[in-house]
Amino acid sequence: MIKLLITDIDGTVLNEKCEYTPKLKNLFQEITKKGVKVVLATGRMFMGADPVREELGLNTPVVCYQGAMIREKDNILYEKSVSSDIVKEIIKISREKNFHLNLYNNDKLIVEDDNKLFMKDYTNGRHTTYTVVNSFDEVKLGVVSKLLAIVYDERELLNLRDEMQERFKNKLAVVRSHKYYLEFTDKNATKGSALNFLKEYWGIKKEEVMASGDQDNDFEMLKNAGIKIAMGNASEKLKSIADYVCPPINEDGLSNAIERYILCE
Repeated sequence: MIKLLITDIDGTVLNEKCEYTPKLKNLFQEITKKGVKVVLATGRMFMGADPVREELGLNTPVVCYQGAMIREKDNILYEKSVSSDIVKEIIKISREKNFHLNLYNNDKLIVEDDNKLFMKDYTNGRHTTYTVVNSFDEVKLGVVSKLLAIVYDERELLNLRDEMQERFKNKLAVVRSHKYYLEFTDKNATKGSALNFLKEYWGIKKEEVMASGDQDNDFEMLKNAGIKIAMGNASEKLKSIADYVCPPINEDGLSNAIERYILCE
Protein backbone atom coordinates (compact mmCIF):
# COMPACT_ATOMS: atom_id res chain seq x y z
CA MET A 1 0.00 0.00 0.00
CA ILE A 2 1.29 3.46 -0.90
CA LYS A 3 1.45 5.78 2.12
CA LEU A 4 3.27 8.71 0.51
CA LEU A 5 2.97 10.28 -2.93
CA ILE A 6 5.74 12.82 -3.49
CA THR A 7 5.54 14.74 -6.72
CA ASP A 8 7.23 17.48 -8.68
CA ILE A 9 5.07 20.51 -9.51
CA ASP A 10 5.96 22.09 -12.86
CA GLY A 11 5.55 19.71 -15.76
CA THR A 12 4.02 17.06 -13.49
CA VAL A 13 1.15 18.66 -11.56
CA LEU A 14 1.04 21.99 -13.43
CA ASN A 15 1.25 22.45 -17.19
CA GLU A 16 3.06 25.27 -19.00
CA LYS A 17 0.16 27.61 -18.16
CA CYS A 18 0.60 26.71 -14.46
CA GLU A 19 -2.76 24.92 -14.46
CA TYR A 20 -3.81 21.60 -12.93
CA THR A 21 -6.87 19.55 -13.82
CA PRO A 22 -9.93 19.34 -11.54
CA LYS A 23 -9.59 15.56 -11.78
CA LEU A 24 -6.08 15.62 -10.33
CA LYS A 25 -7.14 17.83 -7.43
CA ASN A 26 -10.06 15.49 -6.71
CA LEU A 27 -7.75 12.48 -6.79
CA PHE A 28 -5.38 14.16 -4.34
CA GLN A 29 -8.34 14.69 -2.00
CA GLU A 30 -9.54 11.11 -2.47
CA ILE A 31 -6.23 9.47 -1.64
CA THR A 32 -5.62 11.89 1.24
CA LYS A 33 -8.87 10.70 2.82
CA LYS A 34 -7.56 7.15 2.46
CA GLY A 35 -4.52 8.11 4.55
CA VAL A 36 -1.99 8.77 1.77
CA LYS A 37 0.25 11.78 2.35
CA VAL A 38 0.67 13.95 -0.76
CA VAL A 39 3.81 16.10 -0.77
CA LEU A 40 4.88 18.65 -3.38
CA ALA A 41 8.62 18.69 -4.14
CA THR A 42 9.92 21.52 -6.29
CA GLY A 43 12.77 23.78 -7.19
CA ARG A 44 10.48 26.73 -6.49
CA MET A 45 10.91 29.00 -3.50
CA PHE A 46 8.54 28.46 -0.60
CA MET A 47 6.53 31.55 -1.66
CA GLY A 48 6.04 29.99 -5.08
CA ALA A 49 5.23 26.48 -3.85
CA ASP A 50 3.00 26.93 -0.82
CA PRO A 51 0.14 28.65 -2.72
CA VAL A 52 -0.03 25.59 -4.99
CA ARG A 53 -0.31 23.36 -1.93
CA GLU A 54 -3.14 25.54 -0.62
CA GLU A 55 -4.98 25.54 -3.96
CA LEU A 56 -4.80 21.76 -4.05
CA GLY A 57 -6.11 21.48 -0.49
CA LEU A 58 -3.05 19.67 0.88
CA ASN A 59 -1.99 19.89 4.54
CA THR A 60 1.53 18.50 4.26
CA PRO A 61 4.95 20.21 4.34
CA VAL A 62 6.43 21.46 1.07
CA VAL A 63 9.81 20.39 -0.25
CA CYS A 64 11.23 23.49 -1.94
CA TYR A 65 14.52 24.79 -3.37
CA GLN A 66 15.23 21.33 -4.86
CA GLY A 67 15.23 19.82 -1.37
CA ALA A 68 17.26 22.51 0.40
CA MET A 69 14.24 23.21 2.60
CA ILE A 70 11.24 21.30 3.91
CA ARG A 71 8.79 23.76 5.36
CA GLU A 72 5.34 23.65 6.90
CA LYS A 73 4.00 27.21 7.24
CA ASP A 74 6.55 28.95 9.50
CA ASN A 75 8.12 25.70 10.69
CA ILE A 76 11.28 24.60 8.87
CA LEU A 77 11.74 20.85 9.29
CA TYR A 78 14.90 20.48 7.20
CA GLU A 79 17.38 22.95 5.74
CA LYS A 80 20.68 22.79 3.88
CA SER A 81 22.36 25.89 2.46
CA VAL A 82 25.24 26.73 0.14
CA SER A 83 28.37 28.08 1.86
CA SER A 84 29.21 31.75 1.31
CA ASP A 85 32.58 30.89 -0.28
CA ILE A 86 30.93 28.71 -2.92
CA VAL A 87 28.19 31.32 -3.50
CA LYS A 88 30.86 33.92 -4.23
CA GLU A 89 32.66 31.51 -6.55
CA ILE A 90 29.49 30.85 -8.57
CA ILE A 91 28.79 34.58 -8.81
CA LYS A 92 32.33 35.08 -10.14
CA ILE A 93 31.85 32.30 -12.71
CA SER A 94 28.51 33.77 -13.83
CA ARG A 95 30.22 37.06 -14.61
CA GLU A 96 33.13 35.40 -16.42
CA LYS A 97 30.81 33.24 -18.54
CA ASN A 98 28.11 35.90 -18.81
CA PHE A 99 25.09 33.83 -17.81
CA HIS A 100 22.05 35.08 -15.90
CA LEU A 101 22.05 34.11 -12.22
CA ASN A 102 19.26 34.01 -9.62
CA LEU A 103 20.36 34.15 -5.98
CA TYR A 104 18.01 32.82 -3.27
CA ASN A 105 19.17 34.48 -0.07
CA ASN A 106 17.19 34.35 3.20
CA ASP A 107 14.12 33.16 1.30
CA LYS A 108 14.26 36.07 -1.16
CA LEU A 109 15.02 35.96 -4.88
CA ILE A 110 17.68 38.50 -5.86
CA VAL A 111 19.10 39.36 -9.29
CA GLU A 112 21.69 41.89 -10.40
CA ASP A 113 20.67 41.65 -14.07
CA ASP A 114 16.99 42.55 -14.43
CA ASN A 115 16.53 40.73 -17.72
CA LYS A 116 12.81 41.25 -18.31
CA LEU A 117 12.42 38.28 -20.65
CA PHE A 118 14.21 35.83 -18.37
CA MET A 119 12.46 36.97 -15.21
CA LYS A 120 9.02 37.19 -16.81
CA ASP A 121 9.35 33.61 -18.04
CA TYR A 122 10.64 32.47 -14.65
CA THR A 123 8.10 34.19 -12.40
CA ASN A 124 4.97 34.18 -14.59
CA GLY A 125 2.16 32.31 -12.82
CA ARG A 126 4.49 31.13 -10.06
CA HIS A 127 3.50 33.46 -7.18
CA THR A 128 7.09 34.70 -7.14
CA THR A 129 8.54 38.19 -6.74
CA TYR A 130 12.16 39.30 -6.94
CA THR A 131 14.49 42.13 -5.93
CA VAL A 132 17.04 43.81 -8.20
CA VAL A 133 20.39 44.99 -6.83
CA ASN A 134 23.22 46.81 -8.56
CA SER A 135 25.63 44.05 -7.60
CA PHE A 136 25.50 40.78 -5.68
CA ASP A 137 28.55 42.12 -3.87
CA GLU A 138 26.31 44.46 -1.88
CA VAL A 139 24.13 41.59 -0.63
CA LYS A 140 24.77 40.35 2.90
CA LEU A 141 24.79 36.62 2.43
CA GLY A 142 22.74 34.63 4.92
CA VAL A 143 21.00 31.33 4.21
CA VAL A 144 21.51 30.76 0.49
CA SER A 145 19.15 27.91 -0.36
CA LYS A 146 20.18 27.73 -4.00
CA LEU A 147 21.43 29.56 -7.08
CA LEU A 148 19.97 29.15 -10.56
CA ALA A 149 21.50 29.80 -13.96
CA ILE A 150 19.24 30.67 -16.90
CA VAL A 151 20.76 29.86 -20.28
CA TYR A 152 18.58 30.01 -23.41
CA ASP A 153 20.84 27.71 -25.39
CA GLU A 154 20.46 24.03 -24.52
CA ARG A 155 23.89 22.97 -25.74
CA GLU A 156 25.54 25.78 -23.80
CA LEU A 157 23.53 24.87 -20.68
CA LEU A 158 24.52 21.20 -20.93
CA ASN A 159 28.17 22.16 -21.31
CA LEU A 160 27.86 24.41 -18.27
CA ARG A 161 26.20 21.59 -16.32
CA ASP A 162 29.01 19.14 -17.10
CA GLU A 163 31.68 21.69 -16.23
CA MET A 164 30.03 22.72 -12.96
CA GLN A 165 29.35 19.14 -11.88
CA GLU A 166 33.03 18.39 -12.23
CA ARG A 167 34.19 21.63 -10.62
CA PHE A 168 31.93 21.27 -7.57
CA LYS A 169 32.06 17.50 -7.27
CA ASN A 170 31.27 16.36 -3.69
CA LYS A 171 30.36 19.97 -2.79
CA LEU A 172 27.20 20.78 -4.71
CA ALA A 173 24.26 19.13 -6.39
CA VAL A 174 24.20 20.62 -9.90
CA VAL A 175 21.04 19.57 -11.75
CA ARG A 176 18.99 20.59 -14.74
CA SER A 177 15.41 21.42 -13.73
CA HIS A 178 14.16 22.76 -17.07
CA LYS A 179 15.64 22.86 -20.55
CA TYR A 180 16.93 26.38 -19.79
CA TYR A 181 17.54 26.18 -16.01
CA LEU A 182 20.53 24.84 -14.08
CA GLU A 183 20.31 24.64 -10.29
CA PHE A 184 23.06 24.74 -7.66
CA THR A 185 22.35 23.50 -4.12
CA ASP A 186 24.29 21.91 -1.29
CA LYS A 187 25.22 18.29 -2.05
CA ASN A 188 22.70 17.15 0.59
CA ALA A 189 19.97 19.43 -0.74
CA THR A 190 18.24 17.25 -3.30
CA LYS A 191 14.69 16.01 -3.65
CA GLY A 192 16.06 12.55 -2.91
CA SER A 193 17.60 13.66 0.39
CA ALA A 194 14.36 15.43 1.32
CA LEU A 195 12.38 12.28 0.57
CA ASN A 196 14.69 10.22 2.78
CA PHE A 197 14.16 12.72 5.60
CA LEU A 198 10.36 12.49 5.25
CA LYS A 199 10.43 8.69 5.16
CA GLU A 200 12.28 8.65 8.48
CA TYR A 201 10.19 11.52 9.90
CA TRP A 202 6.93 9.67 9.24
CA GLY A 203 8.21 6.10 9.56
CA ILE A 204 7.42 5.23 5.95
CA LYS A 205 9.28 2.51 4.04
CA LYS A 206 10.70 2.94 0.53
CA GLU A 207 8.20 0.46 -0.91
CA GLU A 208 5.36 2.57 0.50
CA VAL A 209 6.39 5.62 -1.55
CA MET A 210 5.38 6.63 -5.07
CA ALA A 211 7.35 9.49 -6.65
CA SER A 212 6.58 11.32 -9.88
CA GLY A 213 8.47 13.88 -11.92
CA ASP A 214 9.60 15.06 -15.33
CA GLN A 215 13.17 16.39 -15.16
CA ASP A 216 16.68 15.31 -14.17
CA ASN A 217 16.34 17.06 -10.81
CA ASP A 218 13.69 14.44 -9.93
CA PHE A 219 16.11 11.55 -10.53
CA GLU A 220 17.27 11.06 -6.92
CA MET A 221 13.70 11.37 -5.65
CA LEU A 222 12.45 8.63 -7.95
CA LYS A 223 15.46 6.47 -7.16
CA ASN A 224 14.55 6.60 -3.45
CA ALA A 225 10.90 5.61 -4.00
CA GLY A 226 9.25 2.21 -4.33
CA ILE A 227 7.23 3.15 -7.41
CA LYS A 228 8.89 5.48 -9.90
CA ILE A 229 6.65 7.47 -12.24
CA ALA A 230 8.08 9.50 -15.13
CA MET A 231 5.79 11.76 -17.11
CA GLY A 232 5.45 11.21 -20.84
CA ASN A 233 7.13 14.63 -21.20
CA ALA A 234 10.01 13.61 -18.90
CA SER A 235 13.71 13.65 -19.69
CA GLU A 236 15.19 10.44 -21.10
CA LYS A 237 17.35 10.09 -17.98
CA LEU A 238 14.27 10.01 -15.77
CA LYS A 239 12.39 7.64 -18.04
CA SER A 240 15.34 5.25 -17.89
CA ILE A 241 14.66 4.40 -14.22
CA ALA A 242 10.86 4.64 -14.24
CA ASP A 243 8.59 1.74 -13.38
CA TYR A 244 5.94 3.42 -15.47
CA VAL A 245 5.98 6.24 -18.01
CA CYS A 246 2.53 7.75 -17.76
CA PRO A 247 0.91 10.02 -20.36
CA PRO A 248 2.34 13.57 -20.58
CA ILE A 249 1.21 16.53 -18.51
CA ASN A 250 -1.19 17.74 -21.21
CA GLU A 251 -2.98 14.38 -21.03
CA ASP A 252 -3.27 14.44 -17.21
CA GLY A 253 -0.68 11.70 -16.83
CA LEU A 254 -0.31 11.90 -13.07
CA SER A 255 -4.03 11.20 -12.62
CA ASN A 256 -3.53 8.09 -14.72
CA ALA A 257 -0.64 6.94 -12.51
CA ILE A 258 -2.58 7.54 -9.29
CA GLU A 259 -5.51 5.48 -10.55
CA ARG A 260 -3.17 2.71 -11.67
CA TYR A 261 -0.87 2.42 -8.64
CA ILE A 262 -2.70 3.92 -5.64
CA LEU A 263 -6.36 3.37 -6.36
CA CYS A 264 -5.59 0.27 -8.46
CA GLU A 265 -8.33 1.00 -10.96
